[in-house]
Amino acid sequence: MEHTIEKLKEKLTIVIDNKTVSYTGYAFIDKCGHCIIIVYGENRRDAMSEYLNSEGDPLGLKYKIIDLLP
Repeated sequence: MEHTIEKLKEKLTIVIDNKTVSYTGYAFIDKCGHCIIIVYGENRRDAMSEYLNSEGDPLGLKYKIIDLLP
């Protein structure tokens, strides 16, 4: 599936065991300019890109359009 990856401006910051952890977000954009999914962290970015480039669709994310407007 054709896609581009855009780095989000704001990081996701959470507290785990009294430690602050920040993750960079990545938006996956299809060829029409629509957001497919947003993931946080470089490992998830790489895994999602590999998934979108692979054959099959076990997660059911490819080629589906969800209209959020009423």
